[in-house]
Amino acid sequence: NVYAARGACIYATQMLLLPKKQDTDESKKDSSIDPWTPSSNPYLIEIGDGDCDVFISDEGGKINVNKITEETRDNFIKFLTACKLEELTAETITDSILDWLDEDDLHHINGAEKNYYATLPELYEPKNGPFESLEELTLVKGITPQIFELLRDHLTIYGPGKINVNFASKEVLLYVPAITEEIAETMLQYRGKIGKIAKIDDLKEIFRYVGIIGADFQKIMNYLTVYDSNYMTINSISSSDKIKNSYKIVVFKSVDHCRIIAAYPE
Repeated sequence: NVYAARGACIYATQMLLLPKKQDTDESKKDSSIDPWTPSSNPYLIEIGDGDCDVFISDEGGKINVNKITEETRDNFIKFLTACKLEELTAETITDSILDWLDEDDLHHINGAEKNYYATLPELYEPKNGPFESLEELTLVKGITPQIFELLRDHLTIYGPGKINVNFASKEVLLYVPAITEEIAETMLQYRGKIGKIAKIDDLKEIFRYVGIIGADFQKIMNYLTVYDSNYMTINSISSSDKIKNSYKIVVFKSVDHCRIIAAYPE
């Protein structure tokens, strides 16, 4: 039930805080449990009568919509078209997000400011500031409920804005300048065969393989990281008597505690 799913999320916050074992011969004999970390595979636990699959994802694997700028406008349009949106729809959404974020009342070519939102059946004004929740995107011109559901797993409002290559989808990787579909596929294949890209040098070798070196690599690194962020989503799915319930929380992880900053009972 939903209470088991919620309990599994709370349990996961404690597992994230466990100290990491040192990689020594002695530690291999240690029966203590490793801390939980973001992964594409679920952790399995039992809460009451429910079996729970707990997925932990790094918000750094997503595009922070509050960090979209004039310089990254074309990148975001490329991401949206990779999500199968029409070019004009992608341009409208991107320009309208920029207008939502900026402080002036001058709209971009395909964007929207006060004069547009004043024509809607339910009147409201653009924020002229950062998004405080991801759901706020549904207020932006061009973002229908269907489009929001299509995009929501690729977007975030948390973190410094660099994209963690270990968790980014192909569509999110295409947001980065100079990354083509072929390069994105190469990175995904590397992750599938080798696993997590642990060091910047490993990432440098991947880009060297596809011909991106020197200043071009340094430019790309303005957008990418291999290091986990402090913002994570914990999604638990509880199964009991063929009934499934889910519960999702977003947490900020520090050295000694996890602070819940959003919760989504589903």
